[in-house]
Amino acid sequence: MTSHNEGDSNKLVLVCSLGLLEALKARLLTINECEQYLFTPYSASILERKGINRKVTEIVELACELEDVESLRPERLDANIDDLINKAKNCLREIEYDPDFDFERKWLDEDQ
Repeated sequence: MTSHNEGDSNKLVLVCSLGLLEALKARLLTINECEQYLFTPYSASILERKGINRKVTEIVELACELEDVESLRPERLDANIDDLINKAKNCLREIEYDPDFDFERKWLDEDQ
């Protein structure tokens, strides 16, 4: 799907999206909370400008519509969430494993 660093970034956005969607489905977070974290057009546009894969940003964009689904077609909310979860999992599967992955590098580092 993408190069090493881009693949890492895509994976991180997908994992965050999956976590938010699963928490939303379990009613552990509200749609408003998910929007605060990631699911806004503003976030999607920044991700796109930063080079995140179009399929990944599309998931974020579609998640932005969940508030509309909740207010207009609440009976469809869980199905829409499930669809986005499946899309995110499929995207995650498409990202190739990088055999040169740097296992010493950490996402959180006090020295940075």
